[in-house]
Parts: sequence; structure tokens; C-alpha cells
Amino acid sequence: MDFVRSLTTMIVLFGLLLVAAGSAGAVPKPPPKPPPKFWGVGRCERTLHRYAYGEGGITADGHGFHYGLLVCVGSGGPSDCRWTVGHRARLYSQFKVFTRSLYQGGNVRSLTVATRDGPGLVRQGHHAGDQYVGWPADYYVSPASVRLLATDASPARFRSLVAPLVTRLTQREDARGCTAG
Repeated sequence: MDFVRSLTTMIVLFGLLLVAAGSAGAVPKPPPKPPPKFWGVGRCERTLHRYAYGEGGITADGHGFHYGLLVCVGSGGPSDCRWTVGHRARLYSQFKVFTRSLYQGGNVRSLTVATRDGPGLVRQGHHAGDQYVGWPADYYVSPASVRLLATDASPARFRSLVAPLVTRLTQREDARGCTAG
């Protein structure tokens, strides 16, 4: 009886030792992905004007371009959209941006900007990013999404070119609705 009790105790201790050794050598889990940040269209435009105005983006083939005049449109569908309290306005975690270059003959481009990291996105961080109140927000750009829409566009031509695109995208997003928030 003592032998069975000793053997049982030894097996239990050995099992606990194996479990402890296995958990000590386990690969740590990566930190959880931060939740999406949702911006209004105005915040997108202010952020890009304030922190990227005159600076540039980069195309998928490595060519740089500068932001000048720009318009943001919330995009991405229901999972990238949420309502403010009281359903007064929509906030988005992804935007389609239309911009006219300051320096390259008024080239007009479209691109995708996101408020969180994802596949194919490049971080556009400034100083301390989102870590401190009052610092500019980090955002992410998809170089593969950059499209040249027009060259040598005046500011008036930029507005007339982009207006129907913005209207169509806004109507499409309104029809999709928001699922978050």
C-alpha cells in the first residue's frame, strides 16, 4: 500500500514537473493588436495637412510624391466604420485620400490611409505618435494603393475632378452602413 501511494505521489510530482518545464520553455504570445482608432473625415484632413503637408508619400515602385490639397473620404465598409454617440457622425479607421501635389506640376493621386497597421501598410509615424496627448497621430499608408489620376491639374481642376469621386464613394459607404459602435 505504501509502495502504491509512493508511486502515485511520484507520478503526480513528475507530471507537475513536466507541466512546469513545458510552460517555462513555451514561446511567449505576441502582444495583442491594438484596437482600431476611428477618425472623422475632418481629423484625417487636419492630420495630413498638419503633419504631411509638403512632405510626401511613396508609390509601390518607390517614387515619392508630395501632399498638397487633399480630401479624405471614409471607406472600408461596415467593420471600418462606427457612429459617434447619438449617431451624429460617422468615424472611420480607413480613408480614401485624394491629393494634389504642391511641387510636381499639380499631379493628382488617390491612396489609402488607415489608422491601424495591416498587411501592405507602411507606418507614417511622427515623433511619439499616439503615445502622448497633443502629439500627432500615427497613420499607415498603402503604397500599392497610390494611383495617378491626373497631371498638371490646377486647384480648380483638382476640385472638379475629385468632387464626383467623393460623392460616389460617400454614397457607397452610406449604403453599406456601420457595424461597429
